[in-house]
Formats: sequence, C-alpha cells, structure tokens
Amino acid sequence: MHAYILAADGTQHIFDSLSGNGLGLGANAPHHFSRVTLQPNDRLLLCAKTPSAWGAALKDASPASLEATRRRLMNLGRDNVNAVLMQAAEGKGALILLQPASEPVSEAAAPEEPVPPAMEEEPIAEPQANPIPAAHLVQPSAYAIPPEPKEEPQPPSPVEPDILAALPRLQPLNSTPTPKEEEPIIPEPAKESKEAPASPSPRTRQAAKTIISGMQAWRKSNERVGQGLQSFLPRLLPGSEESHTLALPAYAMAFIAILVPLIVVTIASVVYFRYGRSVQYEEYLVQARNARAVAISLTDPTAQREAWQQVLSYLNSAESYSETAETGALRSEAQSKLDQLGGVHRLQFQPLVSGVNAQISRMAANENDLYMLDAVRGDVLHVSLSTSGFQADNSFNCAPGTYGNYSVGPLVDILALPPVNSMNAAVMGVDAAGNLLYCAPGQLPQAIPLPPPDTNWGRVKAFALEGEDLYVIDPSSRAVWVYIGKSDTFVDRPYFFFGDQVPSIENAIDLAVSNGELYILHADGHLSTCSFSDIQSVPTRCNDPASLTNSFPAYHDVDLFAQTHFTQMMFAPAPDSSLLILDTDTQAVFRFTPLSLELQNQFRPPAGHTSPPPSMPASAMTVSPNHILFLALKDEVYFAADLP
Repeated sequence: MHAYILAADGTQHIFDSLSGNGLGLGANAPHHFSRVTLQPNDRLLLCAKTPSAWGAALKDASPASLEATRRRLMNLGRDNVNAVLMQAAEGKGALILLQPASEPVSEAAAPEEPVPPAMEEEPIAEPQANPIPAAHLVQPSAYAIPPEPKEEPQPPSPVEPDILAALPRLQPLNSTPTPKEEEPIIPEPAKESKEAPASPSPRTRQAAKTIISGMQAWRKSNERVGQGLQSFLPRLLPGSEESHTLALPAYAMAFIAILVPLIVVTIASVVYFRYGRSVQYEEYLVQARNARAVAISLTDPTAQREAWQQVLSYLNSAESYSETAETGALRSEAQSKLDQLGGVHRLQFQPLVSGVNAQISRMAANENDLYMLDAVRGDVLHVSLSTSGFQADNSFNCAPGTYGNYSVGPLVDILALPPVNSMNAAVMGVDAAGNLLYCAPGQLPQAIPLPPPDTNWGRVKAFALEGEDLYVIDPSSRAVWVYIGKSDTFVDRPYFFFGDQVPSIENAIDLAVSNGELYILHADGHLSTCSFSDIQSVPTRCNDPASLTNSFPAYHDVDLFAQTHFTQMMFAPAPDSSLLILDTDTQAVFRFTPLSLELQNQFRPPAGHTSPPPSMPASAMTVSPNHILFLALKDEVYFAADLP
C-alpha cells in the first residue's frame, strides 16, 4: 500500500519497500506502521499500485480541492486505478463519507458560502468521448473498524452543515460526473493579466527539448533501478518465491555460516587495533601530560606524590595499547620524582649465581668471598672473587655431619668471621641445637658445641656477633643468650640478656646487635628493641613493638611500613652503623638510624627492571665490608656495587 500526504509544504510518500515474506517460517501478514499529523486541507491518497504517470502530479503539492485533485490524476493515465482520496478539515474528529456529485444534496448539507481559497477547485476539464465508468465507493475494512449495532439513519444535526460546507465532496477517482449532475463550480479568482511573452527562438526550443529528453531518460533509468531492486531484495529474504534459484547444499551453507562471522570479526579486530587502540592511547597520553603539568605546578609534597602517581596510572593505561618513546620518557620522569619524594635509591644489580639447586635463606660476605646457606640441605655454598669475576667453589665443604666427637645438624644461620681468628675459619654456622661449625676454603670443618644454658636449648633460630660477644636467640624458650668470646671461641656458659621484663619473642625470626642495643625481628614484620643494663637499679628495658618513623613529608599520610614484609635485618659494616631490613616482596632494603629507627632511604632495583626478576620475592640479603649489596632470590644471587 502506498500512502501520499499532499500538504502545503510538500508531498510525503509512505511505503515499506523492503517488506517481503519476513524471516522464519511464519506466514503472518507483514505490518508497517507510520504516523503523520494531518493539517486542515491536507489530502491523503491511498493506492495499492501507483501509475507511473502520477509521479509529477503527486510531487506538486499545491493546494486544491478533492475534485480538482481527482480530475488531475485521472486525466494523466488510462490505467485501471483503485484508490481512495481524502481531505482533512477542522471538525469533531468524525469521518464523513460524502456522496457522489450525482446525488441530490440538501441545502443544509451545502449552504451557500464562499469557498476558502485553499478549497477552490480548478476548472472542469472537457468531457471525454468515452467517459470512464464510475467506481464503487470504497468502504472501510471490517478488520479496521469494529462492528457497531445498526441504527436507523438520522438526519444531520443542525451543527453538521458547517463541517460539511468546509469539506469538498468525496468523489470516486475513476468517475466523471455528467454535465447535468455537476453542481456549479465557483471559478478561481482571475489573476492579473500579464503581457503575452514573446515566442521563443528555435535555439531556446531546441534547448528545452534537450532538457526534457534528459529528464525523461533520467526518470526511466530511476524506474528501471527501482524495479530491479524490488525484484532483487526479496530474494535475500528466506521464504521468497524465488529462493529455489539460490538453493545451496548443506555443507556450503555451513561453511558460509562459519566463514562470515570469522571475516566480520577479523575486519573488526583489524579496524580496532589499527584505529581504536591508537585513539585510546592518545586519550590516556593526553591525560598523563595534563597530570604531569599539574604535578610540576604543585608545592605540597603529598599533593606532588599523588599527582605523579596519577601520571604513572595514566601511562600504564596508555602503554597497554602502545609503548612509545614519549611514554617511556614520561614514566622515567614520574618515577624519578617519586623516588626523590620517598628517598629511594635505584641500584643496578648484576647476576652473580643462578641455577645452584639451592634455596638460599642466609648469606654472609667478606671482601673477597660470599657464603650462602641452603635452607633445604642446611649446608653452605661458597663463591670467591677473582680477577675474572666471581667463581663458584665446588670443593668447599661446610655441611652437616659428624666431626670428631660432635655431630652437627642442618645449619640455621651463618656469620662471616674476621680475617684473623684462632679457628682460622672464614665462616661460622650454627644448628638448631647450638652446635657451631667453623669452615674455610681448602680445609675440613671444625665442630664445637656451645655450652648449653641453664634451661637447655629449645630451638636456636639465629645468632649475631658484636665484637667478640655472640648473641643467640631461642624463640621457643623466650630467651636470648650472650656468650663472652675469647679469640672467636665460646667456652663459658652464657648469661640471660633479659631481666624481669621478657618480651614475647615466640615468633622471632632474626636479631641484630649494636652497642648493647638488641633488635628482634618478628614473623609478622614488627620490630622489638631492648637496651641491656648490668646495673641492678636500672634493669634491661624492652620496647615491643618499636615504632618506625617515616621522615619523608610526602608520605606522612601513608602508613608505609604497613605495606612491607620484613624478613631479615643486619647492621651495615663500619663506618656505617645504620640498620638494614629486607622487604622480601618489593626486593627493597630499608635503612634506619639505630636508636630512633627513622627511615633514611631505600635501596631498590631500577623501575621496570628485569634483573633481578621483579615477580620473585627476595629470600636473603647481606652487605660486604667493601659495601657490596648481595640479594638472593631462591637459587639466584645478584649484586650491586654502588651502595651509597
């Protein structure tokens, strides 16, 4: 069904050209809904098949009456046309079916009033030789209008003549009223006469003929294209009458069903990775630049830290799409600013040992040697420094066993001894039962047990050496025993470090000593400190837990130490007396002042480093007397020689 709305502002054509049989197996009639607001004097034409000769007439939306529009359309063609023509007028919303002009009209239905200009009719065309027979009046569909009870016809109300007078009569499109039955038509107002134009020249007539020929050729080509589309598009829909001409075998249809989605996904992926990723990258890069400009303009350290962290966040998002030299430069700048605000020193680590089939848990070093404790076997590995670099010493022997009359179990901790000592040893280890094992390259180990304390041993966890005194921690017995050394041997019975106040050290994992101050590291990462006193009136006092102080203003609002996982600690070699604590998760070494425990700085690998692997936790650390920092990650060891 074609619907044409002939309004003062133009013609609107409503037609669902793509409607066919529809998808699926259903045989329901297709529906197409449109909504148009009609204005007074707008004409509505409904036609199942529009004659081709009506094209120009329907495009001309000049105001005219129903009768004038009907005659204009019927004079344009001789096709058998079945159509309905209506016109809107102001009223009560009722649909008024007007009788043909041949029927008598009451004076009430057609009062003599001047016809509005919009409703004036055009002059009646001359009667044709063979008039077209009148068509039947189109009645509403039974499906469109619900049935109503029959009522006796009533005469029109006194008010209806106003409405009827404003509406032209509804005439059948293909009927021509006889001259006897036609009502007198009020002619249109005569227009002002104009001077008759001069006859056109031959060149003008030839140009007009050429233009008309071109317009006709263009119109015919449009009609051919439209007819071709109307015959082709329904074939694309399932259930078409012509679908049998496009029948494909089952395997071909299955192949097409798989291939088409793959092609679509491939094209979409290529477009996204070619254009979409670059757009996202540019957006995040612009945000990173803006955040950098904000960070540079700030003066508050805390606000600066947050701004530079925001820069890194945007760079992470941008580099998820593309990594460029600009993002690398911005990242380097932002990380450098954050390191300055947090007191972080980046050290260049180099690989030293890898693939030694050991779980390195402790390390000890002197100027030319590194000793590593394997937590699985409980023995010690040795690496020496030569002119060609570090070399593994496979002949080194320092393992659990029976030596003389003493049996030594798996070692739990090791210490590097001074170059000159009475045992002529380079490293000393201790097992859980308090047995010492002295080892040196090129010689057999020597075992000497520590004199047991009064309460005997529970389980030794770690020991530390300050001067000639040896401190041994026994967490299960809640005790720290102190041995007075004589030429690096310990033959006297120990004394109990604590006085009346004994801290809870059942979960202690390491200890360090400096100038009589004892530092105990617990498994949960907190620290305890104790000050020894041999004066009876001033007992030994402990601070558990000890408070760590962050001296950097940029992190005053952040509990930096709550995010750490401390596992080992030691005092830096002389002349430095700072306390070093290892954060195993971040591979960082924190340096504190001994008494106030104020953070001085941190030692970390470079940002974005690959050596050591950032995903592996650090298992042990030590510093040699010549200030070389060694870091162990399970069976791999790395060193940095630029420790400040």
